[in-house]
Amino acid sequence: MKILLHLIKADLAMFLRGKLALFWTFAFPLLMLVMQMALFGQDVKLGPVSLAIVDLDRSTESSAYLRQLQAGLRQQHSVDFSPVTTPVNSADSATAQADFVLTVPAGFAANVAAGRTTDIALRSGHGAGAAFDAAYGLLRGYSDAYNLNGLNAPPRVALPPPPAAAEQALDYRLFLVTGLAGMVILSTSLMGFAGPLVAAREGGMFRMYQLFPMPTGVVVAAWCVSRLLIVLAASLAMFVAAWAIYGVRVNADGVQVAAAIAMLALGAGAFLALGLLIAAMTNSVAAATMFCNLLYFPLLFSGNLMVPLGGLPKLAREALDCLPLNAMMSSIRRGLTGGMGWSTDIYSVALLSAMLVACLALSARRFTWMPRS
Repeated sequence: MKILLHLIKADLAMFLRGKLALFWTFAFPLLMLVMQMALFGQDVKLGPVSLAIVDLDRSTESSAYLRQLQAGLRQQHSVDFSPVTTPVNSADSATAQADFVLTVPAGFAANVAAGRTTDIALRSGHGAGAAFDAAYGLLRGYSDAYNLNGLNAPPRVALPPPPAAAEQALDYRLFLVTGLAGMVILSTSLMGFAGPLVAAREGGMFRMYQLFPMPTGVVVAAWCVSRLLIVLAASLAMFVAAWAIYGVRVNADGVQVAAAIAMLALGAGAFLALGLLIAAMTNSVAAATMFCNLLYFPLLFSGNLMVPLGGLPKLAREALDCLPLNAMMSSIRRGLTGGMGWSTDIYSVALLSAMLVACLALSARRFTWMPRS
């Protein structure tokens, strides 16, 4: 144990002396946090805006209003609307996931005939943000255009702003900081682990360790533990920065937070094992770097890390959710919002555990302490 702790301390000291490694592990994620927050703020909805329409009046007048509204939405290109006219008997289930729900109340036609204004109910499950403001502005504008058809009469419809939605448990700030923690796991496990392992082996460092009276596997174990500590430290630094600068809050109890940290550690272990497998199967630093890049960049953009995948087709989202990185991120976010449980996260635990065991088993068969070149 003393040897393991000594090697961990030595590897951490070596890491802290590397300015480039410190920048990419600690400074770069913080820069990404500031840049993404400056660009998007708390507006997590970056894909199409879904609009559920419920017509309780079901009259000729209400149909004419909705036709004009949808025709206007199809002609504009500022916000990608997906309007769906919902039958009354299925309104509850169909509108549960909609960003906006527009309801035409019963008696709309009677109010138009009597020259009275009808308040159209608009509800939002989205909250504040740029997409929210743009969507409401368009709906209000096309409703005003409908009123102009009866210029000599009082306004036929009024579209007041929807009441502010309750603050979501997972806003973009928390989404982003957890995604950046996932990015640190990727970069540390692949770029910061596989390449240095191959460099140490090909440079003869492992052959030198074999001369000392200690199990050679302790060296790799020390490297794994030190990288895990680096991932946890970088994640903690980002959470502290996000809390201090942007007021990020975690709406979960201690058990849920501990479960999220355990999931992050399990995911880091699984991807460290993947980095070990890459090091075991490659003969040079160049080959290891190539394999790491082939994995890192696709996972960076498809892993639901910094940009939500809500704009992708449903089939693509469901397929990506099955990947280890996406499953890990979903479980961590559920833990930090108080929604983590065995029924929802057993898949993530099983998948990451299987990845960890499989990569370690394959690495043990392929790993060598002697240079291959």
